[in-house]
Amino acid sequence: MARRKEIKELYYIRAIAAMGILILHATAGFVTYSEFGSRAMYLAIFLNQFFRFGSPIFMMVSGLVLFYNYRSIDEFDTKKFYKKKVKFILVPYIIWSTIYFLYPHFAHNLPMTVEKLKSFGRVILLGEAYSHLYFIFLIFQFYIVLPLLIKYLAKPMEENPLKVFIFFFIFQGSILVYSYYFKNPNATGIIRLFNGYHWKSLFSWSFYFITGGLIGIHYEKIVDFIEKNIGKIFVGYIISMALYIGHVYYIILSNGNRDLYSKFGSIRPHTMIYAIFTMPVLIWLTRKMVGKYDVLKNFGTYSFGIYFSHPLILGEILRNLKGYFPKYIGYSRLSSLILVCGLGIVITFIFVLLIGMLENRWLLIGKVPKYEFGSTRKKKTA
Repeated sequence: MARRKEIKELYYIRAIAAMGILILHATAGFVTYSEFGSRAMYLAIFLNQFFRFGSPIFMMVSGLVLFYNYRSIDEFDTKKFYKKKVKFILVPYIIWSTIYFLYPHFAHNLPMTVEKLKSFGRVILLGEAYSHLYFIFLIFQFYIVLPLLIKYLAKPMEENPLKVFIFFFIFQGSILVYSYYFKNPNATGIIRLFNGYHWKSLFSWSFYFITGGLIGIHYEKIVDFIEKNIGKIFVGYIISMALYIGHVYYIILSNGNRDLYSKFGSIRPHTMIYAIFTMPVLIWLTRKMVGKYDVLKNFGTYSFGIYFSHPLILGEILRNLKGYFPKYIGYSRLSSLILVCGLGIVITFIFVLLIGMLENRWLLIGKVPKYEFGSTRKKKTA
């Protein structure tokens, strides 16, 4: 298979999505624990909701890259594909899952019980070592069914993209609407199982993956459409963002509390509309960044490592700041919110770049170029 032209703007899209996920997690504590009505609460909610596009965009990018490269089953080398995914994604995932599994016992002096040890297998299998690790469990579901998707869906995606788009919009949308508005918390049997796990299954993410695939197959046409209609798309983006975030503020302020905030995660139907408008805006914006902003490009290049490591680093930042400066650091302080977000981005980035200098960097951050401080020459790939 001839190698297709690299889509360089994807480095920048990954960077923005990764930074968004980091900020989302950095602001979570401020949303929950800051004094109600404080400036820290208002800003934390805005940032926490604004960057909810992060995970859907990452899923779209995954679908985009795979269907951009594999248009037919003849182009798909099964053995090579799965060997790379196991080595460069599954192995780092297992290592990081182990780190997160053990971290509370060292950081907070919690005892390691027999029951906890027995749960290790389940934790690894279902991505439960830390909240963000579900994404690897999720993406591997798509990797498993990818040959079937390429064989039976690639042609319809190429010939009837709108029909495929509408089908998966309705399919995923129906599941998320059911979960958000109609789910029975007392359900039993298979319904209870579905209610508990659909949010990290391919059923609740198929629209994002297939939409990314549609973009990958028709990339040049879609870019041309975006360039010609960016004004209208941007208006749609502003409206969707205002409604998406405004809905959260309305519920919280009208109730006078944050008791319902747990309903406003990324796995809700409203996010689908927000993500649909965000993706073309990011494509348009990042195409103008190509060849510039090397720091941002590097952030995207090493985004896999940033994804794995950022909760650990954010946890240590908060633990040490609150431990050493209790009089100046608090969830209700706007300055603390800005400090934690800023330090989280900078320290995580530096940490991952340091790992990127190692020969065996793939064990922790996957297949990425070797990083060399102060060097702009082409770097050797892992």
